[in-house]
Amino acid sequence: MKTLYFDCFSGISGDMTIGALLDLGLSLDYLKAELRKLPVEGYELQSSRVVRANISATKFDVVVEDGKHEHGHDHGHDEHDHHHHHHHHHHHKASEILAMIRQSGLNANAKRIAGDIFTKLAISEGKVHHVPPEEVEFHEVGAVDSIVDTVGAAIGFDAIGVERFICSPINVGSGFIHCQHGIYPVPAPATADLLRNATIYSKHAATELVTPTGAAILAAVVGEFGPLSGVSIEQIGYGAGTKQFEDFPNCLRLMVCGDRKDEARRHEAPAMDTIVVIEANIDDMAPQNLAFVTERLMEGGALDVCAIPAQMKKGRAGYLLQVLAPPNRQEVLEDLIFRETTTIGLRHYTAARSVLEREIVQVETAHGKVAVKVSKRGGKVTNVAPEYEDCARLAREKNIPLKDVQAAAVQAYRDHQ
Repeated sequence: MKTLYFDCFSGISGDMTIGALLDLGLSLDYLKAELRKLPVEGYELQSSRVVRANISATKFDVVVEDGKHEHGHDHGHDEHDHHHHHHHHHHHKASEILAMIRQSGLNANAKRIAGDIFTKLAISEGKVHHVPPEEVEFHEVGAVDSIVDTVGAAIGFDAIGVERFICSPINVGSGFIHCQHGIYPVPAPATADLLRNATIYSKHAATELVTPTGAAILAAVVGEFGPLSGVSIEQIGYGAGTKQFEDFPNCLRLMVCGDRKDEARRHEAPAMDTIVVIEANIDDMAPQNLAFVTERLMEGGALDVCAIPAQMKKGRAGYLLQVLAPPNRQEVLEDLIFRETTTIGLRHYTAARSVLEREIVQVETAHGKVAVKVSKRGGKVTNVAPEYEDCARLAREKNIPLKDVQAAAVQAYRDHQ
């Protein structure tokens, strides 16, 4: 399982996150190409090597056409300033930006993460200014900035293939920030709202270290806040912030970690983990609409979805929609169910599940390459299942029975053990 650890010893912002992802090896060209899938223009991306208190880091900048560095403000970002630039009277509502992300050509995972980050940002900004989230406005330059930062981070997480996000306690800085609306305490109100599940502290810097975008990224993806343990660190990247302190590196450190496959782990009981079960009774929906919901829920990060036929009151036929989800996807999936189905209430409860260790092995058959899913318990193989999509493709191409391809794949796996 690929884990990304956010080490926020000097806070976090959108550009620091992307800087650190570039430092980890995300290609700037790939990032630019993916961002071009959004109808946003008038900006340029720059990435450079800088040194912060003797640590080499990557500085990422979004230069907006005004010719000024959007990220080069006194508090790292222009996010708190919702004032107009005299020659830009364009505002983008959060709902328009979300629709733009949804309709873009980005892949489903990047889209989902970007949508989550933006939604979190809009909800907290809305709360602070007492505006419904979808009505929250981002002024022209700030909008370009926020879109590039949030969507860019999502593209990076997706490209690296992160499955689990953990975050250290966060240094939020201290003091006050000055912006259009007045003087706010650090962390600023929207940032504070977004950091609600996080562990925070304040050391070494009397200034704002966490921006709303940085906090929204964490709020959207991080499943747990705490120390890193039981993993091996594979790569480390540093993303530089705008501000410079003399003896304190203003950087975000990202670590890509893999599971420790050591002896101790091998003799553990099979993995037990916690999932959330979400259920709804539905008795007035067309079956194909239900199939659509199922698909959307899987895209939204559900582990499994099923619709169980049920007899409802007054003899009506209906379904029990049951969704299994990781705890950090619960809110998103419940929103989806309310949005896409006719239900007016849901039940959810936590369940423990025992999971077999699983790995995907590529095998060569006479017909071509097939991925095989191998399940083990205590190191013993309990099941070998060829991936349906691979087998179906080869069966079509070679015009041979599907079951023959499947049998050949299982045989190829057994032969190579």
